[in-house]
Amino acid sequence: MDTNVAEEAPRPLPTRPPRRPGWTTTEWWNQPVGPIYLVGLVLSLGRGAWFTCWAMFFIRSVGLSTAEFGIGVTAAGIVGMIVGGPLGYLADRIGAREVLVGLGVIQGAAILSYTVVHDFWLILLATCIMTAAERSAPGIRIAVISGLTTGEDRMTSISTARVFTQVGVVVGALVGGFVLSLDTRAGYLILLGVYGGLHILCAMLLALRLPHVESLADRRVKRRALVLRDRPFLVLTGLHGVLALSWGMIDPGVPLWISHHTHAPLWIWAVVVGISATGTVLFQNRVSRRGATVPGAARLGLWSGLALAAACLVFAGSYHGSGATVITVLVVATMVYLVGELLFVASGFGLSVGLTPENAHGEYQGTFGIGQATAMMLAPGIMTVLLVEWAVVGWFVLAGLYIAGGVGTYFAGRWALAGRAAGRERV
Repeated sequence: MDTNVAEEAPRPLPTRPPRRPGWTTTEWWNQPVGPIYLVGLVLSLGRGAWFTCWAMFFIRSVGLSTAEFGIGVTAAGIVGMIVGGPLGYLADRIGAREVLVGLGVIQGAAILSYTVVHDFWLILLATCIMTAAERSAPGIRIAVISGLTTGEDRMTSISTARVFTQVGVVVGALVGGFVLSLDTRAGYLILLGVYGGLHILCAMLLALRLPHVESLADRRVKRRALVLRDRPFLVLTGLHGVLALSWGMIDPGVPLWISHHTHAPLWIWAVVVGISATGTVLFQNRVSRRGATVPGAARLGLWSGLALAAACLVFAGSYHGSGATVITVLVVATMVYLVGELLFVASGFGLSVGLTPENAHGEYQGTFGIGQATAMMLAPGIMTVLLVEWAVVGWFVLAGLYIAGGVGTYFAGRWALAGRAAGRERV
């Protein structure tokens, strides 16, 4: 017998085809919230381009004075702050999709009106309308997503929508920079026409492709506003607004600081923006998963405040710095800030959605957005005083505000959760 039997060669293990990212598949875009992602990406492209050069359009092309421009922006910010809650309640009443579509048409028409109006009061009116729609739309969008998703998919979908928005804003800012470099009325008008037209086209897409979210009218339910009696949620709204000053800190706060109190090259500002935007795209979904529950979101709020405070202290270390040292300090500070921003956004998603009754997402999201709108309205003035006038001392004051906001968010989240548990026991 021949004992020299050749050993059988090992069979190769079956290989699995590489898994494609969800957004590269048709099925992913055909899911119920798919149109929200697409519209968010397209409109944020326009938004990034427009807000890069809107100040120069009004001052150099329309001919407004800097005082008139400042008055208009402030008035529009106040209007945008006030209307969020009522529009959110309207979304619950008649349908979140319908209100979102209406806001898109209204905002598009207001933007297009800039191409033909020159009177200050008409421009002020258009700006107030546009800002009211722009500030209200994100909350209504979250209400739509909340109505179309459940469980873990809800938080993932909300954070994914933010990622697409961030990508669009960054790319759009590059387009806006090109238009700004041309600095011609024709360039501004073309941008306005495209941006306004996209709003109307996207509203039509949502009307045709986005499923209807069941409303109070569908259920034949009549009720008063709930959120105004929810004291823990209102407190959280205010505390979230304190943490939302972080957006105003990174813009315009950091550019003002760099130009007034450091010898850093101005191009470092582009690096700061790039780090923040890239980090959001890469990590926001992962961080948001840790805030899927109210206790988890409250803890993220605490850590957010501490991280933002730490970023303030590192930024303060760049005072009168120059050369490679100041660049290194600013980059490190931006990375610490990014951690705080990611945690802050995830905390806001988790708290605002997790504490909302199922039939009141529009109302609660609209009210929660008031904290952000207030912060964005006040941020330019606050950052100018703290970071330009008070210099290093201003960074310490800002750090204290963030710590107070983070600690307050943690305890207010526990308060809100305890109140809901007590309410269920009474039932």
